[in-house]
Amino acid sequence: MPVMDEFREEREAMKQKSFKERFSYFCEYYKWHVIGGVALAALAVSLIHSVVTRKEWAFYGAFVNSYQTPEYDAFRDDFADLAGIDQDKFDVLFDTNMFISESAFDQGNVDATERLMVYIAAGDVDVMASGPLVMNRYAYNEMFLDLRQVLPQEMQDQLEPYYYYMDATLAAELDARQESGALNTAPQYPAAPSDPESMDNPVPVGLYIQNCPRIKEAFVFQEEDVILGVMGNAENLDTILALIRMIYEF
Repeated sequence: MPVMDEFREEREAMKQKSFKERFSYFCEYYKWHVIGGVALAALAVSLIHSVVTRKEWAFYGAFVNSYQTPEYDAFRDDFADLAGIDQDKFDVLFDTNMFISESAFDQGNVDATERLMVYIAAGDVDVMASGPLVMNRYAYNEMFLDLRQVLPQEMQDQLEPYYYYMDATLAAELDARQESGALNTAPQYPAAPSDPESMDNPVPVGLYIQNCPRIKEAFVFQEEDVILGVMGNAENLDTILALIRMIYEF
């Protein structure tokens, strides 16, 4: 019997059945088709809503290897108020969803590293904070601004005791070795990045923030020392200065 004739007979037979029987038939033969269609429609609506309602970032901080505490929202809101950012129109984010290890090479580590590099290359990242193990890698790839180009003289005088330094001479040596293919072992970074006297050409590219009360209230980092650096392509310097003032409470 042709398929269409079978379909007509089946449809006519369904007309004679009760609602309960028709519903059972529907569930048996069509339920998963409908569920799949509804799920796809819901996903499409969700994606469209996310694109339409997504706000641009007014500020993005990559806080690597850290967790938010219940005080995070208050920290973010106070910063937005101080920086004059309208959160109804713009997003302020301190991203604590990146975990990067210098010793592990699992997929999560690779994904976080790649995501951070994409954001940095796009100019989205204003500041980055983490422990020395991660910050050394980015500092010696010259990812951070010299703080003497960022901070007014008054702030330089106040914050100099908190400087984290990288040795520009060592950075140049590592870069040359990498280009020549001779860098086949882990670099040996200075043991005391807070001591410029131990370096040939010290450049202040970060601030130690682990003892700042507002940081301790809002975040928990995996390492004891925590350094904040300003990305080399950051544009929101006034906003970054507002953050530094809030962190050090002056």
